[in-house]
Amino acid sequence: MAEFHIIETGYFLADGGAMFGPIPKKYWSKRYPCDDNNMCKMAMRCLFIETDDRKILIDCGSGDKQLDKLKYYQPHDLNDLTLEIEKIGYSAEEVTDVILTHLHFDHCGGGTIINNKGEVIPTFPNATYWLSKAQWDNYKLPRPYEAASFFPENIDPIYSAGQLKLVDNDMLLCPEVLLKLYDGHTPGQIVAFINNEEQGQVIYPGDVIPTSVHMPVGWLSAYDNDAALAMEEKQRFLDEVKAKGGLLIFFHDAYNSTKHIGANKY
Repeated sequence: MAEFHIIETGYFLADGGAMFGPIPKKYWSKRYPCDDNNMCKMAMRCLFIETDDRKILIDCGSGDKQLDKLKYYQPHDLNDLTLEIEKIGYSAEEVTDVILTHLHFDHCGGGTIINNKGEVIPTFPNATYWLSKAQWDNYKLPRPYEAASFFPENIDPIYSAGQLKLVDNDMLLCPEVLLKLYDGHTPGQIVAFINNEEQGQVIYPGDVIPTSVHMPVGWLSAYDNDAALAMEEKQRFLDEVKAKGGLLIFFHDAYNSTKHIGANKY
């Protein structure tokens, strides 16, 4: 069984209309707060997994090397990812695997850093970085409305270092961690299912369900690049989780980090 640690890498502000897409503010604002400018506080919550022989990080937050580009989002209360991992008891060099759910900057920016020579290099020098091939292909030839979410410096140095491995289909990363692919928000987003003794399974849905408020199938985000497909994939995901139950860990929810789902309930 695997042990898990939640890592909070910081927060940013996103427009509520974008985060809740087709849902009128009259309804979403009762469930998720916003300020006078309609901006909602969003977390960047990563997950660290310990098994007997692997130290696995899922997502990396935005990092701090692109703050000028991200001024609109007002990133704040940022934590150094490597220092947070050191608090768990491990160095960046000991991380064996990094799972990138997808390449939007708020999920992968911390996967590379700028060294003292001004070079952008992988944050975790001995890790294999896992990404779906569908997401890599989408990054290389992005849809016009999604292109602004991709920054080459977040992934190209990992590819150049020979540390990137592409996932074609659902796969067992190790006996404790299953990776499954979902479309809709962006092609080939990875969702991790982790076997845990206490919870049964821990599920990290990324932007398939970014906050606890997005649990209903029709509650989408304007950032979902295919709304109909996103609904279908969310339903597929919920049906799979429903069969076994477990603990959901939300990447973006600044107020509710987890939700437990009993078997055959949601």
